[in-house]
Amino acid sequence: MQMWLSKLAEPYRNNKMNNKVNAVIDLGSNTFHLLIVNVTEQGSFETLLRKRVFTGLSDGGVDVIKKEKIISGLETIQDFKKILTTYRGPQLKVIGTAVLRKASNRMEFISPAEDILGTKIDIIDGIREADLIYKGMLLLDGMQTGTHLIMDIGGGSTEFILIKEGKKAWSNSYPLGVGILHELFHKSDPITLSELEALKTYVLETIADMIAHIKEHKPAFLAGASGSFEILQSMSGYEISHHEISHIDVQQFYDLHDIIINADETERAMLQGLPPERIKLIVVGMALKKIIVDLIRPQSILVSPYALKEGVIHEMLSF
Repeated sequence: MQMWLSKLAEPYRNNKMNNKVNAVIDLGSNTFHLLIVNVTEQGSFETLLRKRVFTGLSDGGVDVIKKEKIISGLETIQDFKKILTTYRGPQLKVIGTAVLRKASNRMEFISPAEDILGTKIDIIDGIREADLIYKGMLLLDGMQTGTHLIMDIGGGSTEFILIKEGKKAWSNSYPLGVGILHELFHKSDPITLSELEALKTYVLETIADMIAHIKEHKPAFLAGASGSFEILQSMSGYEISHHEISHIDVQQFYDLHDIIINADETERAMLQGLPPERIKLIVVGMALKKIIVDLIRPQSILVSPYALKEGVIHEMLSF
């Protein structure tokens, strides 16, 4: 569990400046996020609180949510609700993604979660998810120029967005979440070459339509959102930024990839900068990233602190 609270939080917690507070809960297939912001008179926002909890709803895949994951997920929702009550009537949006749109028993989580929060959960499809990720990342300096392939790896799906000079050229969502890939391909530990080859074949067949767009637009940068890319920072010894784009050298990525791919679970647990909750799924996540890096041969890998939840905030400010 990680939590960041800016120095601005306490003054705005009581709304002393009478500014508006907005909140977003992003119910990802691996991780739940809570973002609370203060909306300024100029129409921008300042972060009051970020909280991230690894819930692993997609553990075992996205067809059925395990009972224990439903229980722990609802406990996180209750925790988020307690936090929200310390702010005076924030406008709240709650978004659900891959596992909450696919699991056969999803209502066992959705219904009680809505009761706890007192609001409906907006279950979005992959294209809508990609659009929100794009809107969130575009708020950052450096994303308005050049050609980027945005990649957001989740537990149940992975979204890709091609942008050129700040404009979206193409986007799609694929069932390539790390929960699914782990269930399908990570049978041995360390993962075997045959398992990696099977994973690669599966991924390339799944994204066949995207390859043509990559060849057409020739993205110079791979821009990664979500915690799976932040791991590249933490394991490289960089401080994680929550407001600015960070850069990872491509060779550093390859070096980290080789270390992780060749390690078993015990060895991965000893790697500096790798959070315990990522030990299980990091292997297929790194394998998936390498397939994309090999495809586009980027000048640099960018790590974005903004993604879907900031895109939701952006839309809330636009209405």
